[in-house]
Amino acid sequence: MTIIEALTKAGAFLQAGNIEAPAKEAGVLLAFLLERDVSYLYAHPETPLLPEILNKYTEIVQKRGEAMPFQYISSNQEFMSLDFHVNPHCLIPRPETEILVEKALSWIEEKENRHSIRILDIGTGSGAIAVSMAYYSKNTVIDALDLSDEALKTAELNAKRYKVTDRINFIEADFLKWKAGNPYSLVLSNPPYIPHREIKNLMPGVRAYEPVMALDGGDDGLIFYHAIADKIPGLLDEKGSVMVEVGLGQSENVEYIFREKGLTVSVLTDLAGIPRVVFGGN
Repeated sequence: MTIIEALTKAGAFLQAGNIEAPAKEAGVLLAFLLERDVSYLYAHPETPLLPEILNKYTEIVQKRGEAMPFQYISSNQEFMSLDFHVNPHCLIPRPETEILVEKALSWIEEKENRHSIRILDIGTGSGAIAVSMAYYSKNTVIDALDLSDEALKTAELNAKRYKVTDRINFIEADFLKWKAGNPYSLVLSNPPYIPHREIKNLMPGVRAYEPVMALDGGDDGLIFYHAIADKIPGLLDEKGSVMVEVGLGQSENVEYIFREKGLTVSVLTDLAGIPRVVFGGN
């Protein structure tokens, strides 16, 4: 079977599975498999595919047709211009979370004393936040906390890739029950914030493949924000700050939760103008 024949067959299969832009998806999958640019496929449409390549292509097209995210098929997602290994044990890093990291990096740059900044990353998942912070800010020491042992293994793999394991401590714990030993200069989190009743309404690729524990924020989606706020006295040092990502329509509630604890609060929006990061400082 030639490239064009394989693409045509795959596109038809993905279209039947209600995958958006099936022809484009078919091309991206084959280009990934061949380790070529998509333009190569259309420049060489009559090139025959080896049987082993065709079999593997059929397999990954089947997975994509069942709504498996491409990031889990390729085991990769770019974040903060770094390549992160991802798998179904951890949430796929989203571009909007980069707003949180960029704000945290600028906060460190503005500090008068920028030596040995202690950071807590709550719900580290793939380690996207922790590894990015360690990679771009060399004076940081980070505790990366997650309930999932498998997620922590993924995060550690990513830390090894970028040679920052010496400044990241991986902690397996339930934050809701966990108590900090020493206060931090900065607490960061992209916590689970989807209300429990809304999980069933998420897109199939998210609902079926991404870990529920990284999505489910309790009855109102705010359980982790309340927990962070309640622990503020033991979490933050006297000049410390907390920055959290929030879901659509949650910023005002999270602002209130943090203000009730005496924090000075501000909100950052994403490129669509949606409130995305709540920043609270002592």
